[in-house]
Amino acid sequence: MEELTAQMIAEQEAAGIDIVTDGHAGWPDLLRPFAETWAGIEVGGLLRWFDNNTYYRRPVCVAPVEWRGPSSVDAFRFASSVATRPVKAIVPGPVTFARLSVDEHYRDHSQFVMAVAQVLAQEAFELVAAGARHIQIDEPALLQAPNDLPLAQRALGLVVAEIGSAEVTIATYFGDALGLGRELFDLPGDVVGVDLVSGPANLELIKGAPSGTKLQAGIVDARNTRLESVEGLAAMIDAIETAIDDDDLRLSPSAGLEFLPREKARAKLERLGEVAQRVGK
Repeated sequence: MEELTAQMIAEQEAAGIDIVTDGHAGWPDLLRPFAETWAGIEVGGLLRWFDNNTYYRRPVCVAPVEWRGPSSVDAFRFASSVATRPVKAIVPGPVTFARLSVDEHYRDHSQFVMAVAQVLAQEAFELVAAGARHIQIDEPALLQAPNDLPLAQRALGLVVAEIGSAEVTIATYFGDALGLGRELFDLPGDVVGVDLVSGPANLELIKGAPSGTKLQAGIVDARNTRLESVEGLAAMIDAIETAIDDDDLRLSPSAGLEFLPREKARAKLERLGEVAQRVGK
C-alpha cells in the first residue's frame, strides 16, 4: 500500500497538481477507515455508493460514538514523508457519515450527526498535530438533504474549530447545490468545493457567491473515461471567472478518481495540469 501510495503521489506531482492526496490506496470507501476505528460503530452490509456502480459497507451505530485513536493520521504522515508538495487530508463530513449510516443507538438524526462531529473534530485535531495544512471535509450527502443545512453549520463548526490555521475545504459533489442556495457559501471553512460536471447548474449558484469566496471547481469528470479537451475546460474556467476572482479559484476533478482505471485517472490529472498551465493557474 505504501509503495502504491508513493507512486500515485509521484503521478500527481508529475501532472502538475499543486496540492496532492495520498490516493486512498488503503480505503475501501470514504467511511470505512473511520467506521472501523470508532467505538460504537459496526460495519454493515453493502449498499450502492450514491448513483455509482460501486458499493460501500454501511456503518451501523450500535452504541455511543467515541474516539479510539486516529483513523487517517498514519496514512497522512506517510504521504507527507514521500511527497514534495503539500498533502491534503480528507475526512467524511458529519452529515454525510450519518446519512449513509444506520442509527440504532441515538435514534435521533441531530444527536447522531453531532456525535459524529465530536469524533471528527478529534481526528482533525490529530491531523493538524501531524502537520496537515490542508483538510477537506467531504459532504456529498448534504446535496440530497438541504434541510440539514443548519445542522451541518453546527456540526462542521465543531470540526473546523479544532483545525486552527489549516485551510479547510468543504467539498460537495455528485450533483448541484441549488437546494442549499447561497447559504452553501456560509458553511464554516475557507474553500467551497462544487461539482460542475454532475451539477452544471452550480455555475449559476457561483455567480451569486459573496465577494471573496474561495472556490474549488470540479471541472474534470471523475466518473467518465472520456478525456475533456483543453479548449472546453478553458472555456469553463472563463465562465467561472466571471464570478470568482482568479486568485480565489482552484481546479480539481469533480470527485475522487476511484471510479476510473488508474491510467485513465492519471490522464485526467495530466489534462487538469495542462489546462491549469494554459490559463495561468
